[in-house]
Amino acid sequence: WLDCDREGEAISDEVRTVCIKGNPRLQSQNQIYRAKFSTVLPGEIQRALRSLGRINEHFVQAVKARSEHDLRVGAAFTRFQTLRLQKKFDGFQDSGVISYGPCQFPTLGFVVERWARIETFVPEDFWTIEMSIRLNGDG
Repeated sequence: WLDCDREGEAISDEVRTVCIKGNPRLQSQNQIYRAKFSTVLPGEIQRALRSLGRINEHFVQAVKARSEHDLRVGAAFTRFQTLRLQKKFDGFQDSGVISYGPCQFPTLGFVVERWARIETFVPEDFWTIEMSIRLNGDG
């Protein structure tokens, strides 16, 4: 099972490549299909098996192009910001690389947001009531 989005389509392409490498007849017999389902429920899986499709090559190429773009932008910006920060702050020259990636930036935002919530957390009193009941023989 692979996600039903572009990333899943690209991973399907990788799986197809491995399958063809293991059994080249699959490619010549054009026997590779993709099932798409979001939940592991019998009805959903049966529906997916009744509606098998081909891997969407346009989605695969879109993911490959985006990955290439992310890599190039990430590499260029990592170099730029590392050199800039090394010039700006004393003692930073030996600190290594300050990496940038399109996924790192929003993830850093989540981490900072969570850190800020923890820092500003004000505990509140929390009370519980425990009780036991003893019934006589009459119920």
